[in-house]
Amino acid sequence: MVNLVIVSHSAALGEGVCALSQQMLQGKTNCRIAVAAGLDDPDFPIGTDPVKVMDAIASVADADHILVLMDMGSALLSAETALELLEPEVAAKVTLCAAPLVEGALAAASIAATGAGIERVKAEAENALQAKRVQLGVEDSAPLPPPVALAQIPGESAMTASWVVTNPHGLHVRPAAHLVAALSGFNAALSLEKGGKCISPITLNQIALLQVRCGDTLRLIAQGPDAAAAIDAFLALAQNQFGEGETTAGTATELPAKITGAVRWLAQDYAPFTPPALSGSTAPFSALEQAINRTLDDLLALAHQAEHDGLADIAAIFSGQHTLLDDPDLLAETRTHMQQHQHSAALAWHQVVSGVAESYRELSDEYLQARYIDIEDILHRTLCHLLGIPLVVPTFPVGSVLCAENLWPSLAMQLPVSEVRAICLRAGSPQSHSAIIARQRGIVMLTGLGALLDNWQEGEAINVFSTGKIARPGGQG
Repeated sequence: MVNLVIVSHSAALGEGVCALSQQMLQGKTNCRIAVAAGLDDPDFPIGTDPVKVMDAIASVADADHILVLMDMGSALLSAETALELLEPEVAAKVTLCAAPLVEGALAAASIAATGAGIERVKAEAENALQAKRVQLGVEDSAPLPPPVALAQIPGESAMTASWVVTNPHGLHVRPAAHLVAALSGFNAALSLEKGGKCISPITLNQIALLQVRCGDTLRLIAQGPDAAAAIDAFLALAQNQFGEGETTAGTATELPAKITGAVRWLAQDYAPFTPPALSGSTAPFSALEQAINRTLDDLLALAHQAEHDGLADIAAIFSGQHTLLDDPDLLAETRTHMQQHQHSAALAWHQVVSGVAESYRELSDEYLQARYIDIEDILHRTLCHLLGIPLVVPTFPVGSVLCAENLWPSLAMQLPVSEVRAICLRAGSPQSHSAIIARQRGIVMLTGLGALLDNWQEGEAINVFSTGKIARPGGQG
């Protein structure tokens, strides 16, 4: 049994990572998670305390092993100091892990829940960035593990089962964790295949590397005494959308066929976020780190809000944004950019993150391509925190039809449904997270309308149909 300890400078971040990791445990009790995060000082709450780390380790010391995951800097020093303060028999159980905090904790929790040993749990955590690197096309990454060979046991034939994935967002972290939990423990050699590539279905990182999308066909190959039982477990889980069937069914509010409302234009001032404006910023690199931490807290709050509203799929969207942002490579690249180009922290961050957004725009997969707006949402939010610009959710009169160039996913989550009845965008994509969030919340949202919006005046009445049609009352377009 392996227990986990999360060490972070931010109490909110530590608790958020713990909450996400708890979901990976699938309700199992063979792995416990403790948190040591932040300082008990209201004036200076950001930091780590060795005594807190020691107490957290001691609280889960009933396991055979304890894996400690840390965010950065003094978190490592605090963990090392805690080891010196602990009783030797407890300290001997502790392994400090160099994995990225969020991705590492999710991967470690999912595999620890299966009863895996410390070496495998640690390896899963440390390889947790591989899938993100592959998806973003990051070079100089660690070598990917070799493909898993098809199960071959002499004297026994393999059993197979195929399934077309219907999960709207494919096998993201939540359904992938369900799959790992369902297939772990069988006395069988298992391989999961998509498009000729085979991986182990009992490791979260390997499943992520398959990049399984809605409509992809998965094939499970099983061989050994428990092959039939593993196949049955796979099909039973697949029929329930890999654990999402119960959470997704009935969560979305039914969309009305027709909305009549008044046009309200969303004021969007991007002047402070242009490269010339950002080049004059005097905010230091440390302020950027603080802005990122505040944004991470924002994303966790949005995920918790979605969970509270019964919208698990939307919570997963903001958890995914949190994972994208909590990437030390982004900060390292930003620091390098500052040094090489003599740019301010604000401009360097803008250039680096805009480059990530552009890499999504260039993808051929329309679903993945639409993720660029998530990256721009994160960029906008961090720059607001960095530049001291308030993040205010706009208010509108009841019965409004919101019109804009595009819409951040975070704003789609925060708009009051009592005020905004429909959203019409010049740009955007029906596969964007903004559109998905709006639909789940019962707001009609039309995208890619382009010049059709050019003559719409503030306050005029407009009919918006969920079929995609728009018209002025009386039938005029």
